[in-house]
Amino acid sequence: MAADQPNFQLFTYVDDGGVSWNKRGFDGGPAAAVDGHSAFGAHPNWGRETPRHSVRKIVYTDPTTFRTVRAVFYTAAAYNAVVIGTDTIAVHVQGEVATVAYTATKRIPERQPSAKAARQDADHA
Repeated sequence: MAADQPNFQLFTYVDDGGVSWNKRGFDGGPAAAVDGHSAFGAHPNWGRETPRHSVRKIVYTDPTTFRTVRAVFYTAAAYNAVVIGTDTIAVHVQGEVATVAYTATKRIPERQPSAKAARQDADHA
């Protein structure tokens, strides 16, 4: 049986504020039919994922083995269309001939640091 090799590509990610970014993701991954991806464009790169700066994701779980897959959702509409506990994706598991149905179990919202003006203290006499 041939192995599935992960291929990556840049896709357009639209953040919760409506700004478009280029985000690296799996090309043809298990959630490709529902994640809202589109071709990358002349946008800035999203940058490195950190606890304070991350894209929206949905966690899918195999109800038998409890293995999980996290899928990036490139638009808020695609993210909001997924029904937790009901919607499934077909995931190829190494060593299995057929795909395994993973169920949506958790939403992970987008995180971006906030921007605000710095506090200005009065001069001391």
